[in-house]
Amino acid sequence: MKLGEILAKAGSMAIKTFVPGGSMMLDIVNEFLPKDKQLPPDATGKQVIQAVNSLPPEQRAQIYWKEIDVELAEISSWTQVQESLAQADKAGASTRPQIALIMAKIVAFVVIAFSSMWVIVIFQDHTEMAKRLADSWPLMLAIIATPTALLRAYFGMRTKEKMDRYSAAVGQPVQPSNFLVDIIKMIKS
Repeated sequence: MKLGEILAKAGSMAIKTFVPGGSMMLDIVNEFLPKDKQLPPDATGKQVIQAVNSLPPEQRAQIYWKEIDVELAEISSWTQVQESLAQADKAGASTRPQIALIMAKIVAFVVIAFSSMWVIVIFQDHTEMAKRLADSWPLMLAIIATPTALLRAYFGMRTKEKMDRYSAAVGQPVQPSNFLVDIIKMIKS
C-alpha cells in the first residue's frame, strides 16, 4: 500500500494508534522537516500529509520511497498479533472443549432417545404410551438443562475470551466483565 493511501485512511486519527509502524512513519517524515515544524507523537494522518506536501518534490519522493519499510513494519505487527493469538489459544484449548463435547453428546443422546421413543410409539399406535410421553417433557428438560446451560456458557465465554485476547494482542485495553450486567443482558435476550 502506498504511504499516501495509508495516511489518507488515517485521516484525523493519530498515526501511531491507527497504522502499524506509525511511529516509524512519523520519524521518517520528521527527518525531512526542520526542527520547528516537526510533527508531535500524536500527529494525525492529515497533519502528516500537510507536512509531506510542504516539502520539496525530491524530499517527497524520498519519503514515498520509504513505504517499503512501513509495509514491513505492518507485516511484522500482523505476525506478532497472530502469534500471540495462537499462543493464547494453544494454552487453553484442552479441558473445556472436552467438557463441551461431553455435554453436547449428552444432549444429543437424550434428544435421540426421546425422539426414538416418540417414533416407536407413533408407529405402533400406543395411545396410552403417547399420553405418558406427552407428559414427560419436564423430565427431558431436566435431563438436558444442565448440559445445555454449560454449552451456552462455554460458547459465550469463548466469544468473550477471543475478543479479550484480540484486544490485548493489538494493544487495546481489555474490558472487565461485570457479572450483574452480563446477567441482565442475558435475561433481556
